[in-house]
Amino acid sequence: MLTIYAREGGSLTSCIIEPNTLFPENPVWVDVYAPTQEEESLLQEQLKVDIPTGEEIWKNDVLSRLHSEDGVSYMYASIITKMDTPYPKTSPITFILAPNFLVTIRNINPTSFKNFSTRILRSPQTFLSGPDVLEGLMEDVITRVAHNSEVVVQELDSLSHKIFGSDPSSEFQKNPSLVMKDTLRSLGACADLNSQINESLHSISRLLSFFRETNGVNQTLKAKINILITDSKALTEQSAFLSDKVTFQLDATLGMINVEQNMIIKIFSVVAVFFLPPTLVSSIYGMNFHHMPELEWEIGYPVAIFLMLLCAVGPFIFFRKRGWL
Repeated sequence: MLTIYAREGGSLTSCIIEPNTLFPENPVWVDVYAPTQEEESLLQEQLKVDIPTGEEIWKNDVLSRLHSEDGVSYMYASIITKMDTPYPKTSPITFILAPNFLVTIRNINPTSFKNFSTRILRSPQTFLSGPDVLEGLMEDVITRVAHNSEVVVQELDSLSHKIFGSDPSSEFQKNPSLVMKDTLRSLGACADLNSQINESLHSISRLLSFFRETNGVNQTLKAKINILITDSKALTEQSAFLSDKVTFQLDATLGMINVEQNMIIKIFSVVAVFFLPPTLVSSIYGMNFHHMPELEWEIGYPVAIFLMLLCAVGPFIFFRKRGWL
């Protein structure tokens, strides 16, 4: 699907190019979503720029993310999408920057593009050329990355209360095993999302550094790009901090699991200590030897019971005094 934002007088209009639709003049932003071969050929014919295919986009994203040909800059960045699903992912987006227009080629539909498509129509005087459009679009992309990072921060804060909370009526006190399983899953999701944020930020930082040095970028625009680079670096540092926090909470969760396992083992050990001595006494008097004087003793049975109770209570008192129980 081709969506073109073109200048008409002092305003911008958007239109979706159908097979029989005329290509508008003075395009500022050409947004290409899941292009077909016919659409790629149409763009090359109308814009006079080389449009990479899907396979070329993948190769360039891996091998050569940033390069210029004949005054046109080709840039690639990984953008996060599907944040409202359990499995967010990153996908490469191609940015083709010419002096008068910007072409974006994507197979995902990130929120930042939706937001910018609204903003560009509201502020037509702000986006007069391709570099202006790319700067504004990257501003919305970074804003969205910051929002995603805040989602990780809030989730980790919630998990911290769940792990270290001491409320006796909390869910952890009632069912610690289930809570720990959910906590591990949530920590895994946070770690995965944070790694994708970090990957996206690195690609955005490289794109912005390359974009700043391209032809057609004036000093005013360079100042705006420098602000975006600073924001990107700050978010990268926050991502590193969140990675350390995930590791800390993961270690704490595994430690809590070990504590719970040790408590279970302790219970079985205490029960074994209580029952083993009485069992030994009963085993001795349960042997079927012919000559056992106690078998003929009238008070032998109550004495044996008393001895068994004493063997159980004795270790209990000893352990309590030692502070082991």
